[in-house]
Amino acid sequence: MKTTIVSQMTWAAFRDAIDPGTVAVIPVGSVELEGPHLPLGVDTIVARALAEGLDGMTGVLVAPTLPIGYSKWFMPFAGTISLELDTLIRVLDEYARSLIAHGIKRLLFFNAHRGNNAAIEAVARTLIGEKKASVAMINVWKLVNDLSTGPEYQIKERRFSHAGEAMTSVVMALAPETVVTEKIAADKPKSPPASAFNVKNTLGETEFQGSVQILFQDLRHITESGIMGDPSAASPEKGRHLNEQIVAYTKAFIREFQKLPLD
Repeated sequence: MKTTIVSQMTWAAFRDAIDPGTVAVIPVGSVELEGPHLPLGVDTIVARALAEGLDGMTGVLVAPTLPIGYSKWFMPFAGTISLELDTLIRVLDEYARSLIAHGIKRLLFFNAHRGNNAAIEAVARTLIGEKKASVAMINVWKLVNDLSTGPEYQIKERRFSHAGEAMTSVVMALAPETVVTEKIAADKPKSPPASAFNVKNTLGETEFQGSVQILFQDLRHITESGIMGDPSAASPEKGRHLNEQIVAYTKAFIREFQKLPLD
């Protein structure tokens, strides 16, 4: 089977693979704090590996992974590498325009870092307006959260949490050598002392009087470890099951995306 991973194709093979139904999948990750037991590049590892699971799918080209995103709030922790938001917007825009210049009109951002959402949306709106491109995004961890609620996946947390059970399971299946198992431990976000605010995650989502809003804080006031849940029940088996379903969902999404008429 001929590869459809762009970085492994010749220029002529890339040219010949393009037709009106072609979808370019653009994996986007990050380098940031992911707890004491997971590598800094979790989002990049996951985005690249799962996107490459689409290799050989008809009408799909798997573009190179962008390994760094917008993670500015993680900068107090060593190893975090972040682009400024306007830099990320420019990089994604120029990346996408290169693909469009070669005749690709359908772009799917395969995004494994929520902090990239705003930049991707800004680029998508511009490309839709200026280039009449068809653009979509799959938020990998949101999909994992949706899958984790199902009892068939055996995720005890029944939700996605940063460096928690589901994320750790996914990484155990994809890159087990990067997981420091002896440092797996439960933790949770800290809320301001003697306050009615209940902080939910590293992004500052905070529950107050039944409504979740945003409380912007230095991340060191929220966590010392980066863990927002309990990864102790994580396993490679759970991760493999989740990964299979992520790829299956993405393939189904792409097939439906290819049916949409181009403007």
